[in-house]
Amino acid sequence: MNSGTTTDLDQVLAVLSRRDDADLVDLVELVAEICEAEAAGITVRRGHAFHVPVTHGIEPFVCPERDTFCRHTMGVDGVVHVEDARSDPRFAGIGWVDGTLAKARFYASAPIYAPGGTMVGRLCVIDSEVKELTLLQRRSLETIALSVTQLIELRVLRAAAPLPATPDIRQAAATVVSQLAAELSHDMRVPLTAIIASVEMLSDELGDEPGRPVDALLARTSRAADRMVRMLDQNMEFGVVGTTPPRVEVDLGRVARQLVLDSAVLLESSGASVEIGTLPVVRADPDDMYSVLQNLLTNAVKFTHPDRAPVVAINARSVEDRWRVSVTDNGVGIPEDRRADVFGLFSRVDEEVEGHGIGLATVSRVIGSLGGRLGVEDVMGGGTEIWFEVPGHARTAVTPSV
Repeated sequence: MNSGTTTDLDQVLAVLSRRDDADLVDLVELVAEICEAEAAGITVRRGHAFHVPVTHGIEPFVCPERDTFCRHTMGVDGVVHVEDARSDPRFAGIGWVDGTLAKARFYASAPIYAPGGTMVGRLCVIDSEVKELTLLQRRSLETIALSVTQLIELRVLRAAAPLPATPDIRQAAATVVSQLAAELSHDMRVPLTAIIASVEMLSDELGDEPGRPVDALLARTSRAADRMVRMLDQNMEFGVVGTTPPRVEVDLGRVARQLVLDSAVLLESSGASVEIGTLPVVRADPDDMYSVLQNLLTNAVKFTHPDRAPVVAINARSVEDRWRVSVTDNGVGIPEDRRADVFGLFSRVDEEVEGHGIGLATVSRVIGSLGGRLGVEDVMGGGTEIWFEVPGHARTAVTPSV
């Protein structure tokens, strides 16, 4: 068993002792709800005692190790699941079972690690009734414990590595944005974990009955959630250690077609149609390119013309050693004096249109990381063409499927 160093434990306990950290509280409450347990808590071993500073269903406490479940589970990778503690000689005499502290029967836990990778505690659920976790509940417990570990890691890194001073204001701004993205990504994992768990539980509850429309909706939601998890993980890695996602061959035609399927509700509600032309294969990160096209499509649908149904076209052409991919709409257009600013962070063309001015800034960041360029053009008859260029060769072109 790996035991945490004093520094590891101090850092972790400092994070867990913050009373205003709603994210950790939400995760503990979530795991209790999913596992249908009366109480849950994050335990950290220090010396011969276990500290439980974040709880649900019980008050935070410190307990001698002799009276705890976790005394016997520290160092065990994966989920430990005890259906009836009274019938297990390891637990029958501890204070949480024999009535000294409580009369618990059920216990399950998953490991929590310090930033250095050392196991320092467990995420635990307990109940006064005998229980058996389903496979989904076990998987959810392990997943949420991983989210707790990641949240602790971000909090420790944030405290230990403040924003570096730099004389370059653009570099400083980029550092701020990347760290902000990392922090927001970590925080967004909490509600996303709840969404994923809820979709999985709903699917499990409905059972296996082929041909139902709801199955396609659940599958689409699961794919979108998985993609969001990958994107959030990339943001966290980029913000904390300055890495960029690996680049592979990405079929933009396939990405665009998947995006249109995923955007069915948005397109139907706005009456918009999307035409996909011949798009290339480029070297990039698939989720990044999905995000680029998603932001451009969403932007095109937002600024519709009141006198005509929105039509969006996604096309590409070869420009020397690059591909120029364009997203064209028939909307209200962008005033010439605003075009230079549309890719800036928090820039908004029309304050009356819903949004935060982040989408096109995301496009600019992704395309810039690929060594590409962006631009905005008028469309004859009204509308806007927003294009981006990325390195590529004509031989990589593909024909869209029908």
